[in-house]
Amino acid sequence: MKIVVLGKLGSIVHWAEDSIAGFRAAGHDVRFGVTRNPRLNRSIERLLVARWTGAPRVARIMRTITRFEPDLILAVAPYHMPLAILRQVAALPGRPPLLGWVGDAFTAADAPAAALLDTVAYTDTGMLALHRQFGWPSPAIYLPHAANPRLDRGVADPLSRHRDMVFVANPTPHRRALVAQIQTPVGLFGIGWTQAPATAHVIQARHIGIEELGAIYRSATAVLNVRNEHNVLSGLNQRHFDPYLAATPVVSDDLADLSRCFDPGTEVLVYHDAAELNDLYARLRREPGFATTIGARGRQRVLAEHTYAHRLATLIGLI
Repeated sequence: MKIVVLGKLGSIVHWAEDSIAGFRAAGHDVRFGVTRNPRLNRSIERLLVARWTGAPRVARIMRTITRFEPDLILAVAPYHMPLAILRQVAALPGRPPLLGWVGDAFTAADAPAAALLDTVAYTDTGMLALHRQFGWPSPAIYLPHAANPRLDRGVADPLSRHRDMVFVANPTPHRRALVAQIQTPVGLFGIGWTQAPATAHVIQARHIGIEELGAIYRSATAVLNVRNEHNVLSGLNQRHFDPYLAATPVVSDDLADLSRCFDPGTEVLVYHDAAELNDLYARLRREPGFATTIGARGRQRVLAEHTYAHRLATLIGLI
């Protein structure tokens, strides 16, 4: 199948690039229509889609679509794209289906973007419910994130792992508050982390590239996941899936969608408060075989159900 992926280049979660890598790994021919480049100044970004400049970014995307003649156009995070791009793509005569994949919280102000999409897929059932609550006419489905094939280097050797849990994420108030209550040091990676009083976490406050991210996951006893209260209603993020490519267990807060993707307690570890999180962390450090078992089961589930090939099969079923 021929696919054009529309999306932001170089985002923190590199979702568009992961999608492209996953679709290509499944044997599909994919082109990337860049809708935003964060390395450019915002004033330049606006000029690239402005009508009076000839909208060169829009024109490039349209050329890619018309020359490539794809079977499917997938807009990754469409509510954060310039509306001018979606409007031009949606209006293209004889175009293939235009689908959206949304992973961040949104508001009623995003209705014009939703209306341009033939179907919207949400990574969060809470967002799916919000779409319907707003009464938007576009069909919508639940479609969770998937494991990034660029991180798959096989199962990590248990003897090569250190005993610490790691958390690779941007800090938010909710995340900071919870991490401050973890009694045993955790490895914290990401821009913005600072040491809280009475904690001794190991902090590397910098951007983590894709290759380093894989190495971090492979070397850890477990990966912590704490929801981003600004973006999540009830859904999972990439961090629920990616660590399992190395058979590294995920320790997640309780989310409504978690049981849709994993069996809590056997494929993913779940905490409801800081005390329960501390108990789980202590057990993982005390019983490395426990971590190995959870990681192996989680990897088996991810490979069986949560790859980009699985997600694409769902999308193809819509067209």
